[in-house]
Amino acid sequence: MRKPLPVVDIPAPNPLAPLYERAATQIPAIAEQVLEAFFARSAAYRQLPHQLVDREITEAVSRNLQVFLRALREQRPPAPEELAAQIATAVRRAQQGVPLDVVLSTYHVAAHVGWTAMARVAEEDDVDDLLATVPALLQYLSVAVPAVAASYLTEQQALHAERREAARALVAALLTGREAEPLAERIGLDLASHHVVLAVRVEAPPLAEGASSQEARLAAQALVRRLRAELPKHALSALDHDGGTVLLPTTAETLDQELADAADLVRDLHTAAGIGLVGGIAAAESREDIPTAARQAADIAELVQRLGRPPGAYVLDDVLLEYQLCRPGPGRKRLARVMDRLAEHPDLLHTLREFINSDHNRHRTAEKLHLHRNTLNYRLRRVTELTGYNPADPADIRLLAASLIVHDLRP
Repeated sequence: MRKPLPVVDIPAPNPLAPLYERAATQIPAIAEQVLEAFFARSAAYRQLPHQLVDREITEAVSRNLQVFLRALREQRPPAPEELAAQIATAVRRAQQGVPLDVVLSTYHVAAHVGWTAMARVAEEDDVDDLLATVPALLQYLSVAVPAVAASYLTEQQALHAERREAARALVAALLTGREAEPLAERIGLDLASHHVVLAVRVEAPPLAEGASSQEARLAAQALVRRLRAELPKHALSALDHDGGTVLLPTTAETLDQELADAADLVRDLHTAAGIGLVGGIAAAESREDIPTAARQAADIAELVQRLGRPPGAYVLDDVLLEYQLCRPGPGRKRLARVMDRLAEHPDLLHTLREFINSDHNRHRTAEKLHLHRNTLNYRLRRVTELTGYNPADPADIRLLAASLIVHDLRP
């Protein structure tokens, strides 16, 4: 039977240990070694300006080592005020775009390099004092790393919110034809010449009966997060729980591909939303064309919703007739008057609609409506009597169908 390992008795640190005094004198050299290790492991640090490395990072490493030695001698974790400078440094790393995993790894690199350096200057009589640094070092990391991570994430969230608001302002400027270059510079973006405009319409999310306003708000926020997560990195968006606008920058050469990608994006957004979602798509071949394309995309999306079309992506060609019929003009007014004559006869309106949807097939229409064939014929004759147009006549049925679209699209 295997014997249990003996319990290692780790002594408490001796505040007056010569080892710690010698280690304190080595802090500048240790800081240099830590920096070399940073650069060897991380491209993010190699890309930082040299003056920043020479001053701020060296000071931060030295300060960390000093705080650790002080906490070690006093047999306590680091105090919050002792970590304030480290936290401020972590915030600046977030602002500079250094990834969080890189920032946190530096603490472990510094711990490894620092402890190894201390071990090198340890003498035979210093073994207990060297061993005492291990739990102290783990305690230091257990306090410092979470504090730094929390501050980094708070700053990153603030930066993301600021960038999102700047991006929304940029979208608003592009959609209204206002000057957009200063806003683009603010988020470090080169404006494209061409854009695909996507107008998104989302149904209201279903809520449990008696749901509170807070629950409704949380559901809406969750929906927006899911939608934003599906957007490609190059997209500029202004999305809320009921939809919004997405601009997809592109070029003349890639415009057709971006249009196809926009249709795929609508499908992804619909899947992420989990509820009804439609997208109207239009192209802007210059920045000046964006407002016009945005209005067209929004009109398409609204038109599709009002017509009760299935979820998905739509371009102008998909609703060309309906789009034109909803434009103001004398023709639309005259078409509207035709259905006005059936306004007091909902059964006739419903019958006509099903007759059109059934490709003018009387047998299929009668089956859908559960009507006797004679009843269907009677209703279609009444449509003729009231409107003056015969559903059995090819020319008249086209006019009746157009009139029905105008009727359905009325506000």
